[in-house]
Amino acid sequence: MGALPLLRAATDPQARPADFFGPGGLGHLHGLPDRDRFSRRARDPRVGRALWGTSERLTDITYRWAAES
Repeated sequence: MGALPLLRAATDPQARPADFFGPGGLGHLHGLPDRDRFSRRARDPRVGRALWGTSERLTDITYRWAAES
């Protein structure tokens, strides 16, 4: 069940690049994948930067993007 949203996003001919697919059942915790919206926290750039920084620190891998060169 965990892979179904990825499979739906990869194979749905109507899927667009910014679409998000998640469980479509009661309370959005169960069910087949359906198009959904990102939560407010998922769209928060500060949360994204903090998550990215924590991931780099925990994996000891730092990415340098072309724009940072």
